Amino acid sequence: MGAVTIPWTPRRTEFEFRRLSGLLAPAVPVAATLSAWDAGEPELALEDLVDQLSDHHTPLLRADRAALLDLAEALGVSAGATSALRWCPDLEAAEEWWWEVENSPRATAIASELLREIAPGHPLHGIPLTPWLECGACDDVLVRLDDENARTGRTPYRIAVIHPTWSRRPETPPSPAANVYDQALHALDQLETCFHSTPNKD
Repeated sequence: MGAVTIPWTPRRTEFEFRRLSGLLAPAVPVAATLSAWDAGEPELALEDLVDQLSDHHTPLLRADRAALLDLAEALGVSAGATSALRWCPDLEAAEEWWWEVENSPRATAIASELLREIAPGHPLHGIPLTPWLECGACDDVLVRLDDENARTGRTPYRIAVIHPTWSRRPETPPSPAANVYDQALHALDQLETCFHSTPNKD
């Protein structure tokens, strides 16, 4: 006998949405998300919930991730949800693939080291760098380029994955190795390469 498919009734849909809204950290405002649902805009509400989880890199259990994707598919917004939830770490992974460092002492240390290492002649020399994520298996870091100007539209939105040497001195270009992307998910793909290429990683 095959598995029984439970239909997405309005009652079940709302129950799942409100349950999954509880995944947001207490400090994250949820009022706008719930208001969109109450106003009869479930697609907008779920997109906002997924964006909030993504923006805050909320770690997720695999069952909750699957439930979010199932609900997104039922509401017709699965494509955006799949991409956005890539930024939510897997709570059940054997090791952390990466972690957020932005606005932390670690980010300050990384930024200082990159400032020392990236010498004239390097493609990133003189560009403001904002450390964002750090690989869990190697020294690779994901940084945003010229963040302030990119946010205001004065420069293109670009992301780089850089491999600092931690030599505490200027390096000879093209060291430290760096790859620049205009799509954040492409940069995340590179940051996760250590785990995709190692068979024993979960």
